[in-house]
Amino acid sequence: MTPLRAADDIKFKPVITPDDFATFSRLIAQGIYADPIAPARASGLLHFDAGIGANLVHIDDKASYWKNSVSKDITVSGGYVGVPRIIVSKGYGGGTLSASYAKINNTGAKTYGGAMDVPLVRGTVATPEVSLRGVYSKLSGVDVFKLKTYGVEAYISKGFGPLMPFASVGRMRYDAKGSIDTINFNLQNKGSINRYTAGVRISLLVPKIVLQVTQAEQRSYAAKVSVGF
Repeated sequence: MTPLRAADDIKFKPVITPDDFATFSRLIAQGIYADPIAPARASGLLHFDAGIGANLVHIDDKASYWKNSVSKDITVSGGYVGVPRIIVSKGYGGGTLSASYAKINNTGAKTYGGAMDVPLVRGTVATPEVSLRGVYSKLSGVDVFKLKTYGVEAYISKGFGPLMPFASVGRMRYDAKGSIDTINFNLQNKGSINRYTAGVRISLLVPKIVLQVTQAEQRSYAAKVSVGF
C-alpha cells in the first residue's frame, strides 16, 4: 500500500485522454470520500467520538490512467493507495455529524469533508435501524487537480452485543478539473458512481474498531480506531 502524496505525485501528461482522466478522477474521489467509517445511527447530544481512519483503494499502476496522471517517481506496492484521515463525530440530538481532515505527507495537499446522519427508522432490541447519510469532501492544495465529491447513502445496522454489522447502498457524485500546463484547467470530468458498503463495528472496553469494504469504481477497504462515549 502506498500513501497518496497528492501535491507531489499528481502530474498530468500531455498524452492523457479524457477517459484516462475520468477513471483517475473516480478513483481519487473514492479515496478522499469523507465517509466517517461507521454505521449511520441516531445518537444523543452527549455522543462524541474521535479516531484515525484510512481508505485503501485498488489501482492498476500499469494502466494508462495511472501512468499519465502521476509522477514517474511514485511506485505502488500491493496495488493500493491509501488516504489516512482524522475523523471526529458528534451527536446532535437524534442523528450524528462527522468531520474528517488529512494533511498529506508534508505537502500542501489537504482533504477534508463532513457527513450528516439522519435516522429514518429507530432501532430496537429486536429490529434494525435505518438511516440516511449525506457526505461532502474536497481535495485542495494541488495546483493541477481540483476535486469535490458528494454522496447520499441509505444505511441499515443492528447491534449484537459488542458487534454491530451494517450495510449501505448509495450514490456518489464527483466534479474534477485537471491542468497539464498548471495554468489552464483543460481536463474536466463530472459523473456519479454507485456505492455498496458492508462492515462491522467492534466495541471493546476502550477503543472502537470499524472494518468495512466498499464496491464503487473499484473495491476499497477502510478501517478506523476511535475512542468516545
